[in-house]
Amino acid sequence: MTRPKRERTTVKRVFRATTLAAALLAAATGLSGCRTSPGAAAIVGSDRISTAALQDEVTRALADPQARSSLGDRTSFTRTELGRLINNSIIESAAARRHITATSAEIDTQLNEFAQQAGGLPQLQQQAASSGIPKSELRDFIRHYVLEQKIGDALVANLPVSRQDLKSAYQQNIDRYDVVHSAHILVDSKALADRILAKVRADPSQFAALAARYSTDTGSKASGGDLGTQPKSQFVPEFADPVFKAKAGSFIEVHSQFGWHVVHIISHTKTPLSKVSDELKATVLQNSHDQLLGQALTAESKRIGVHVNPRYGRWDPAQGTVVALPASRGVSSPSPAPSGGAEPATPAG
Repeated sequence: MTRPKRERTTVKRVFRATTLAAALLAAATGLSGCRTSPGAAAIVGSDRISTAALQDEVTRALADPQARSSLGDRTSFTRTELGRLINNSIIESAAARRHITATSAEIDTQLNEFAQQAGGLPQLQQQAASSGIPKSELRDFIRHYVLEQKIGDALVANLPVSRQDLKSAYQQNIDRYDVVHSAHILVDSKALADRILAKVRADPSQFAALAARYSTDTGSKASGGDLGTQPKSQFVPEFADPVFKAKAGSFIEVHSQFGWHVVHIISHTKTPLSKVSDELKATVLQNSHDQLLGQALTAESKRIGVHVNPRYGRWDPAQGTVVALPASRGVSSPSPAPSGGAEPATPAG
């Protein structure tokens, strides 16, 4: 099943937040303290995050040179990584209670969308790695992202959206729904434009050759005057208005501040509101989506309980992250012991 798209969250923003739940759990009141079992970094509901598993995650993440330079010292990144793992457990619990799953197809769709935004899969993988998400864990990261978005989708599914709100959203996003593919020949005089227009109407196959010969637009003449597929906002009004009103396949003459244009309207694609209502509803409900998702994850963290080993810090309800305890508390560093040495003892609760 394909979910309606909303305003896209940028790849960098997603990785910068590590997971959206880290931001949305800012109002959480999850518990912290020493109610952890020996060797546990945290207990989230019935999930146990072991110190060994946490340190393995940190080591894999910091194996990337860019990650080492951008993520800070190992101690602070360990807390960040523990916060991500805690958030993942909360998301899993909230999704399971609502019988929500993330299919392989849904994960693939989101992965491809992020890859497109990043400029390709290798670029996405590098952005993720430099943000502490190794290539081997990228798919799981995206799975949790899809799960939390689907939780939010379920929460707003039955919220009403007025027809007027949909129309307003449609107009605000009209560049996505109304585009023209055109080509033009730009000249300095109306007399020359008239002659060229007569020629291309008589024989459309001449258009590219005439563009190469006469057009003063150096950016498009070599490609037959092709301007690509563009929304109305990409052109000056005196050009855009007549072009978007003209019939697809026609040739027209337009005067603008740049000169006289002989324009071929190759195609005009306009997606009606009726076909994008679900997408627009998601856009209109974006704020409600994020707010209700945050509330749901907050409630889930309260319900199952979050207990962080004080060796690593505490669960901060103001940030939804693990933060260091004051030095006066005298807890040990979350960094592992030197290679070959014994791991520091875990405080017992």
